[in-house]
This record gives sequence, C-alpha cells and structure tokens, in this order.
Amino acid sequence: MTERQDSHPKMSAADVEVFDQLAAEGFDAEKLTSLEGAQRERGQAAVDLLTLLDAYPTEPPSEEEQQTLVDATMARIRRAEDNRRDRMKMDNHPVMLGRGLRFRIAEALALAAVLAMATATIWSFGTLADERSLSVRTRQNLGEIYAGLSAFKDTNGEMPVHDASVPVGNLLENGSAKTLKMGSVANGTFCESKYLRNPRRPGLGGNGFSCAVFSAADADHIGHADVILVGDRNPALAGMLSGKSYGEAMADSMWNLRLVNRPSVLFSDGSCRDLDSYDHGGDGIWKVDRANTGPTAAPIEIFLAH
Repeated sequence: MTERQDSHPKMSAADVEVFDQLAAEGFDAEKLTSLEGAQRERGQAAVDLLTLLDAYPTEPPSEEEQQTLVDATMARIRRAEDNRRDRMKMDNHPVMLGRGLRFRIAEALALAAVLAMATATIWSFGTLADERSLSVRTRQNLGEIYAGLSAFKDTNGEMPVHDASVPVGNLLENGSAKTLKMGSVANGTFCESKYLRNPRRPGLGGNGFSCAVFSAADADHIGHADVILVGDRNPALAGMLSGKSYGEAMADSMWNLRLVNRPSVLFSDGSCRDLDSYDHGGDGIWKVDRANTGPTAAPIEIFLAH
C-alpha cells in the first residue's frame, strides 16, 4: 500500500513557531514579548485571523434575518437584470467624443447619417464637376483634331481617308467602305498626337476616339454639316464585328452610360458638343442604319468605328 500523504497546506517553520508561542500565552498578542520584528508581526496577524472566528455567528439566523437575506439577494438580481436591459438599449448608451462631448447612440447614428448624406452630396457634385471637366477637355481635343483635318485638306486638297478594314466594310455590305485616317493628320504634323487621346476614356492610350465610316461613293458628302466625323468610341462595334446584332452588342457592352447616351462628337462643320442622345438627326451614330431614311438624317449613311 502506498503511504497516505497529507494534502492539507503546511505552515512554514516561522508560522509554526509563532502559533506555538500564541498557544502558550493563550493567544494573547500582548504577551508575546519574546517575539521581535517579523515574528511579532506574524503573531499579530495570526491573532487578527483567529479573532474572526470569534465574530462568526454560531446561532442559526432567525426567520426575519433569513427573509432580509433573501430580499437583499433578489434586489441585487433585479438590479443586475435592469442593468443588462439598459445595456441592450442603444439610446441609453452615451458615446464620448472629443473634449468631453457626449452623444447617445441614436443621436450619433443620426449625426452619422447626416454626415453620410453630406459626403454623398459633395461626392456627387465632385463627380459631376469632374465629368464636365473631362467633357470640356474632350471637346477641346476634338477641336484640335478638326483644325488638323482642315489643315490637311488645305494642304492636300482632300480629307485624309483610307479603306476601312474588311470586317467593318462588311457591316455596310460594301467592301469599299472608307474611314478617316487620323494617323496621317498626326504624322503629318497637322495635329499633335496627344489630341487623339480621349480624356473621357483615360487609360486607353493611342487613339481614344472613333472615326466616321462611310460608303466610298459618298465620300464627297462628308462635309455636310450634320455628318459626325469623330466622337467617343463606339460601344457596339466589337459586338457587331463578332456577329451580334446591334441590340445584343449594346446590351453586352461594359461602357459607362454617360459615354453611350451623351457622346462627345465633332461635326464636319467644326462644331463640338455633347449630344443629348446617341441618335442624331434620325441616324444612330453607333449602329449601321443601312436604309438611313430619317427625315432629318445626314445625306449619307455614317457611323462611328475605331
């Protein structure tokens, strides 16, 4: 059998010596004259501890005392429950702000909502101002392009045009479709290449505009005032070239609606403006209207490609 071990905590040798002295003197600290310094303090602490046992009630509490204890306990429970409910109420919690200002949660949320609306309004105005600035810069670039086209025509006696790509020509059902050759304008120093960038399409690089595509037989009519020569890039062109209908191509386009619905364009008379719609004078500038029978349409079929 294993030897039984005492699991009770053991006193130190100094405590044992003090308790032996106390026992010999009847637990009277005043009679511990033989103890000094730390031992005397130990003796006093031991007497104080033992005094608590004298104060502990040995008689069972009366019914009145028991009821008092129950009432006090229930009161503390109710107070704790009330405090818990108060913590769950948002409008009962003050929020500390700088310099000692206090707002309750509901007031803080209302203030946050007002600040959010103010921020949204400022952001909206800022975005609108930014878009207007981009449109102004776009029209300025279009004006520079027109100056380059005019200088090219004055020098060469004709507009800079070349054959459109075969896929683009097929959209017009005419393999001899023509398009403006903007590279000749910039390469011939009639227009700086930086003006070929569209500020409304940052990050595109190179030529950010779309150019007019028209039938070769109608090339002499591109000077008509209602003809658009250059404009924002065509959002439907890639889809139409892949075989989609115009409606499908527009539906699949990821372009910003402000570019689709209010395109910036350059007319053949040199005017630059943002259109109210992608439909101008009965001619949808993004799609191929082969019949082109609008009452105020330009005298030739024309759409924008890149």
